[in-house]
Amino acid sequence: MENLVLSLISAFIVSLISFVGIFILLKTLTTESRLVHILISFAAGALIGDAFIHLLPEYIEIYSYSDQLSLFIFIGIILMLVIESYFHSRHEHDSELIDDRRPFIARLNLLSDAFHNFLDGIAIGASFLINPGVGLATAIAIALHEIPQELADVAVLVYSGWKRRRILIANFLIALTGILGVLIVFISENIIEGIEQILLPVAIGQFLYISVASLVPEIHRQATVKRYLLAIIAFLVGITAMYALTLFE
Repeated sequence: MENLVLSLISAFIVSLISFVGIFILLKTLTTESRLVHILISFAAGALIGDAFIHLLPEYIEIYSYSDQLSLFIFIGIILMLVIESYFHSRHEHDSELIDDRRPFIARLNLLSDAFHNFLDGIAIGASFLINPGVGLATAIAIALHEIPQELADVAVLVYSGWKRRRILIANFLIALTGILGVLIVFISENIIEGIEQILLPVAIGQFLYISVASLVPEIHRQATVKRYLLAIIAFLVGITAMYALTLFE
């Protein structure tokens, strides 16, 4: 019960990150661009750090290595690939009629965000089933990558003509799907014994994909030598932050 409460609190706090996007968007474009570049790099390092420093070692220590571990990590990666490919293809298709289809693009973006947050909730819940320290590290890593994600989501909704109040409410409600993910994990855990042995590797695959396939490529967009240096430093700080959390486990 304690781990469930901690998971729900963590998921709710991560949901509050949905407010960050609209506030940062009020800043000038130059400030926003520099900040987003650093946040993306930091989040990428934190996600990789959480996968390799927390989730994977804890899983192997408790359950030992097996082919099942590799299988479900690959499933997590493939799942994210299929989801992202689907939404990218829909966005590309809609771009031809973007002026007339902006409301549809906004809804599509929110649907993608809702599913992503649901998977984040599953990752948080599955991590807390291992122990609170791993759960906390996972929640922090998710919160860090949630900030640049919310910035992008807000930008899409603004482009679609949404008002700020509507954007704020919609983003917060969509973010709460993470709590649903947590509840699914703990309900399933009582029905399917050892469900975390499946969900944790899937979460590891999810984190690796988001970091390497989604966030790292953003570092290379319009990057100068100075930005690359800042990006590398932020990336290393993200990994170091995840390592530092092991001192409190």
